Amino acid sequence: MFMLQQIVLHTPWFVWGILALCIVMGVRQLHDQRQSRLRLMAVPAIWTAFGLWGMTSAFGLQPQTLAAWALGLGLVVAGLSQFAWPRGVRFDGATGLFHVPGSWVPMAMIMGIFMAKYIVGVSLAMAPQLAQLAPFGLGVSLLYGALSGLFIARANSVLRHGRAAVGGRATTLSL
Repeated sequence: MFMLQQIVLHTPWFVWGILALCIVMGVRQLHDQRQSRLRLMAVPAIWTAFGLWGMTSAFGLQPQTLAAWALGLGLVVAGLSQFAWPRGVRFDGATGLFHVPGSWVPMAMIMGIFMAKYIVGVSLAMAPQLAQLAPFGLGVSLLYGALSGLFIARANSVLRHGRAAVGGRATTLSL
Protein backbone atom coordinates (compact mmCIF):
# COMPACT_ATOMS: atom_id res chain seq x y z
CA MET A 1 0.00 0.00 0.00
CA PHE A 2 2.87 2.36 0.79
CA MET A 3 4.32 1.89 -2.71
CA LEU A 4 0.99 2.71 -4.34
CA GLN A 5 0.73 5.82 -2.18
CA GLN A 6 4.23 6.90 -3.23
CA ILE A 7 3.42 6.33 -6.88
CA VAL A 8 0.31 8.51 -6.64
CA LEU A 9 2.13 11.22 -4.66
CA HIS A 10 4.99 11.36 -7.17
CA THR A 11 2.76 11.49 -10.23
CA PRO A 12 3.15 14.88 -11.96
CA TRP A 13 0.12 17.14 -11.58
CA PHE A 14 -0.50 17.37 -15.33
CA VAL A 15 -1.16 13.61 -15.46
CA TRP A 16 -4.23 14.11 -13.26
CA GLY A 17 -5.38 16.82 -15.67
CA ILE A 18 -5.01 14.40 -18.57
CA LEU A 19 -6.97 11.79 -16.60
CA ALA A 20 -9.75 14.31 -15.95
CA LEU A 21 -9.86 15.17 -19.66
CA CYS A 22 -9.99 11.46 -20.55
CA ILE A 23 -12.89 10.93 -18.16
CA VAL A 24 -14.79 13.93 -19.56
CA MET A 25 -14.23 12.69 -23.11
CA GLY A 26 -15.32 9.18 -22.15
CA VAL A 27 -18.45 10.36 -20.34
CA ARG A 28 -19.47 12.35 -23.42
CA GLN A 29 -19.45 9.06 -25.35
CA LEU A 30 -22.12 7.63 -23.05
CA HIS A 31 -24.73 9.77 -24.78
CA ASP A 32 -26.00 9.57 -28.35
CA GLN A 33 -24.10 11.95 -30.58
CA ARG A 34 -24.37 13.47 -34.01
CA GLN A 35 -20.93 13.63 -35.55
CA SER A 36 -19.52 14.93 -38.79
CA ARG A 37 -17.16 12.86 -40.90
CA LEU A 38 -14.31 15.16 -39.84
CA ARG A 39 -15.00 14.61 -36.15
CA LEU A 40 -15.25 10.86 -36.66
CA MET A 41 -11.81 10.94 -38.25
CA ALA A 42 -10.27 13.40 -35.75
CA VAL A 43 -10.95 11.28 -32.66
CA PRO A 44 -8.93 8.24 -33.80
CA ALA A 45 -6.22 10.55 -35.12
CA ILE A 46 -5.88 12.16 -31.67
CA TRP A 47 -5.83 8.85 -29.78
CA THR A 48 -3.49 7.26 -32.31
CA ALA A 49 -1.11 10.20 -31.86
CA PHE A 50 -1.39 9.79 -28.07
CA GLY A 51 -0.51 6.09 -28.33
CA LEU A 52 2.36 6.77 -30.73
CA TRP A 53 3.64 9.50 -28.42
CA GLY A 54 3.50 7.05 -25.52
CA MET A 55 5.59 4.57 -27.46
CA THR A 56 8.17 7.06 -28.72
CA SER A 57 8.48 8.81 -25.34
CA ALA A 58 9.27 5.47 -23.71
CA PHE A 59 11.47 3.85 -26.38
CA GLY A 60 12.34 6.46 -28.98
CA LEU A 61 11.77 5.96 -32.69
CA GLN A 62 13.31 2.53 -33.03
CA PRO A 63 12.38 0.54 -36.15
CA GLN A 64 11.43 -2.59 -34.18
CA THR A 65 9.14 -0.80 -31.73
CA LEU A 66 7.55 1.21 -34.54
CA ALA A 67 7.00 -2.05 -36.46
CA ALA A 68 5.40 -3.65 -33.37
CA TRP A 69 3.15 -0.62 -32.95
CA ALA A 70 2.11 -0.76 -36.62
CA LEU A 71 1.53 -4.52 -36.37
CA GLY A 72 -0.76 -4.10 -33.34
CA LEU A 73 -2.68 -1.33 -35.08
CA GLY A 74 -2.98 -3.25 -38.34
CA LEU A 75 -4.08 -6.51 -36.73
CA VAL A 76 -6.86 -4.82 -34.76
CA VAL A 77 -8.10 -2.74 -37.68
CA ALA A 78 -8.11 -5.76 -39.98
CA GLY A 79 -9.59 -8.05 -37.35
CA LEU A 80 -12.47 -5.74 -36.57
CA SER A 81 -13.14 -4.57 -40.13
CA GLN A 82 -16.22 -6.74 -40.59
CA PHE A 83 -17.91 -5.85 -37.32
CA ALA A 84 -20.62 -3.23 -37.12
CA TRP A 85 -19.88 -1.46 -33.87
CA PRO A 86 -21.38 0.43 -32.37
CA ARG A 87 -24.72 -0.91 -33.47
CA GLY A 88 -27.48 1.45 -34.48
CA VAL A 89 -25.34 3.94 -36.41
CA ARG A 90 -27.33 6.04 -38.87
CA PHE A 91 -26.26 8.56 -41.46
CA ASP A 92 -28.43 11.59 -42.17
CA GLY A 93 -27.82 12.47 -45.81
CA ALA A 94 -29.58 15.83 -45.43
CA THR A 95 -27.21 17.07 -42.71
CA GLY A 96 -24.20 14.90 -43.53
CA LEU A 97 -24.04 13.81 -39.89
CA PHE A 98 -23.73 10.37 -38.37
CA HIS A 99 -25.93 9.43 -35.43
CA VAL A 100 -23.78 7.35 -33.07
CA PRO A 101 -25.51 5.70 -30.10
CA GLY A 102 -23.95 6.22 -26.68
CA SER A 103 -21.77 3.46 -25.28
CA TRP A 104 -19.29 2.59 -22.51
CA VAL A 105 -16.91 1.09 -25.08
CA PRO A 106 -15.19 4.39 -26.00
CA MET A 107 -14.68 5.16 -22.29
CA ALA A 108 -13.02 1.77 -21.86
CA MET A 109 -10.82 2.41 -24.90
CA ILE A 110 -9.80 5.87 -23.68
CA MET A 111 -9.06 4.62 -20.19
CA GLY A 112 -7.14 1.68 -21.67
CA ILE A 113 -4.72 4.00 -23.45
CA PHE A 114 -4.40 6.26 -20.40
CA MET A 115 -3.78 3.37 -18.01
CA ALA A 116 -1.29 1.71 -20.35
CA LYS A 117 0.66 4.97 -20.65
CA TYR A 118 0.49 5.54 -16.87
CA ILE A 119 1.58 2.00 -15.96
CA VAL A 120 4.43 2.06 -18.47
CA GLY A 121 5.52 5.48 -17.18
CA VAL A 122 5.53 4.27 -13.58
CA SER A 123 7.33 1.06 -14.55
CA LEU A 124 10.04 2.98 -16.38
CA ALA A 125 10.40 5.48 -13.53
CA MET A 126 10.91 2.63 -11.08
CA ALA A 127 13.09 0.51 -13.38
CA PRO A 128 14.53 2.58 -16.26
CA GLN A 129 16.45 -0.44 -17.55
CA LEU A 130 13.14 -1.87 -18.80
CA ALA A 131 13.36 0.52 -21.76
CA GLN A 132 16.43 -1.41 -22.92
CA LEU A 133 14.70 -4.80 -22.84
CA ALA A 134 13.42 -5.74 -26.29
CA PRO A 135 10.48 -7.88 -25.06
CA PHE A 136 9.20 -5.03 -22.89
CA GLY A 137 9.52 -2.43 -25.65
CA LEU A 138 7.98 -4.67 -28.30
CA GLY A 139 5.12 -5.74 -26.03
CA VAL A 140 4.26 -2.21 -24.97
CA SER A 141 4.50 -0.96 -28.56
CA LEU A 142 2.23 -3.77 -29.75
CA LEU A 143 -0.27 -2.86 -27.00
CA TYR A 144 -0.21 0.85 -27.88
CA GLY A 145 -0.75 0.01 -31.55
CA ALA A 146 -3.64 -2.34 -30.75
CA LEU A 147 -5.33 0.28 -28.56
CA SER A 148 -4.94 2.89 -31.31
CA GLY A 149 -6.32 0.38 -33.79
CA LEU A 150 -9.51 0.13 -31.76
CA PHE A 151 -10.26 3.81 -32.39
CA ILE A 152 -9.57 3.54 -36.12
CA ALA A 153 -11.62 0.33 -36.43
CA ARG A 154 -14.56 1.93 -34.62
CA ALA A 155 -14.47 5.06 -36.79
CA ASN A 156 -14.22 2.93 -39.93
CA SER A 157 -17.23 0.93 -38.80
CA VAL A 158 -19.28 4.06 -38.18
CA LEU A 159 -18.32 5.54 -41.54
CA ARG A 160 -18.89 2.30 -43.45
CA HIS A 161 -22.08 1.08 -41.80
CA GLY A 162 -23.64 4.50 -41.36
CA ARG A 163 -23.39 5.29 -45.06
CA ALA A 164 -24.27 1.74 -46.09
CA ALA A 165 -27.53 2.07 -44.17
CA VAL A 166 -28.65 4.73 -46.66
CA GLY A 167 -26.98 3.17 -49.70
CA GLY A 168 -24.15 5.68 -49.74
CA ARG A 169 -20.55 5.07 -50.67
CA ALA A 170 -18.49 3.58 -47.87
CA THR A 171 -15.68 5.75 -46.58
CA THR A 172 -12.96 4.49 -44.27
CA LEU A 173 -9.88 5.86 -42.59
CA SER A 174 -6.48 4.84 -43.80
CA LEU A 175 -3.01 5.54 -42.58
